[in-house]
Amino acid sequence: MMQSMQLQRSFFTKYILRVGLSGVLFTGCRKFVQVSAPDTLLGTETVFSGDITATAALMGMYSRAVTAQGAFLNGGNTLYPALSADECTPTFATAAMQEFSTNSLESANTYIATLYGSAYNAIYNANMLLENLAHSTAVSLSTRHQIMGEAFFVRALIYSRLVALFGDVPLVTSTNADVNAIAPRSPVADVYRQVVTDLHRADSLLDTTYVTQPGNAGERTRPNKWAARALMARVFLYTGAWTEAEAAASAVMNSGLYKLESSPDSVFLKRSREAIWQLQPVSSVMNSVEGYYFLPLDNAQAKPAYALSPFLLNAFEPGDKRRVRWVGTKTIAGISYFYPAKYKVRTGPPYSEYNMVLRLAELYLLRAEARAWQGELTGAVEDLDTIRNRAGLSHLPTGLSGDGVLAAVAQERRIEFFAEWGHRWSDLKRTGKIDSVLSSEKGHWGLTDALYPLPLTDIQRNPALVQNLGY
Repeated sequence: MMQSMQLQRSFFTKYILRVGLSGVLFTGCRKFVQVSAPDTLLGTETVFSGDITATAALMGMYSRAVTAQGAFLNGGNTLYPALSADECTPTFATAAMQEFSTNSLESANTYIATLYGSAYNAIYNANMLLENLAHSTAVSLSTRHQIMGEAFFVRALIYSRLVALFGDVPLVTSTNADVNAIAPRSPVADVYRQVVTDLHRADSLLDTTYVTQPGNAGERTRPNKWAARALMARVFLYTGAWTEAEAAASAVMNSGLYKLESSPDSVFLKRSREAIWQLQPVSSVMNSVEGYYFLPLDNAQAKPAYALSPFLLNAFEPGDKRRVRWVGTKTIAGISYFYPAKYKVRTGPPYSEYNMVLRLAELYLLRAEARAWQGELTGAVEDLDTIRNRAGLSHLPTGLSGDGVLAAVAQERRIEFFAEWGHRWSDLKRTGKIDSVLSSEKGHWGLTDALYPLPLTDIQRNPALVQNLGY
């Protein structure tokens, strides 16, 4: 039995390396160009000929998504919106990186091209899985459901973030290169409808338990039903479906699988009880890319690459544990630099921290907001106080009005999710405050800066694409 398991693991690992890391099946597709696979590579018939190879193809989708720094699912959704909003500023950076901080992006910005392109690469890979598994009879039903559920979930996550950054985007749901090459931008509302549809499909296909790989017991790196429901709650909140947002959040919170970590230091560990879904790093030089970006080198003269803004630092209440545990300080030549320190490890492996994508704290604050909009102020305040208590803060004062509770939600979200997956950027936009806040704080804010430009190369290549205003 032991020998059989070792052989299976060896076979599985081989196909992860061949199908995933080297891009055997899923070749680059940002340009939506059809190319023939080299003769030495596995074809789709081989990849989807059984559970092991099909699962390896899924893992390849994840590994490719977190290989490049600044990719859509590997730091890009954290760093760039943090710079664009009022959370971080670069202490030294290229001109292309400075464009995010000064809200002066150009469509030829190389980071934008990587961000946008890696999103559609991952979408293409999800589409490839869905198309092939829909017709596969060689993969078992349970494995087929699991992989398809994960692919629907990943596609929904990416589209939900694409509209937050770019607004209307091409809605690509197949691998047809001819169709994709001339796909126009779809309205945000249509994209959200597809996201909800995908999440309902994921919810129906995925189990409530987590599938883990050998040696990774207790980790939550492959989404389950509750991950789909948690993302659904976020989407419902963003689209003003308060009742549905509250119900989806409550379902996850009442599942019994998740618990807030008592200490802020434990939140981002790879087996965090708060984690709903995390991405496992594959780099040989770092743990999470966020830790790599934000933590300074272990050198007396090395500044952190990105410093927290005074606007954020001044927003912390006295006694907030998050200010103590999630903000690092390094003083060089008499100048103190404050930086995000949610992640504690810059290098690796071994891996002790994973990239946190969805966590329980978001559902408390999400449900509080949904309840407040419905006039359920007592329940909203209870959810807020749960997060505040973990941070060492006192309960909110009694008798808050609806507007007061919503203001408290905005404050807690700002502090709880700073420099994390673009929450602040999205919150400013969806609440209609981005123009007033950032024009006041930055002074060089333009009314068209709330959307990133589509990459110039994509505009030039696809005649159906129309650029965002201001670019």
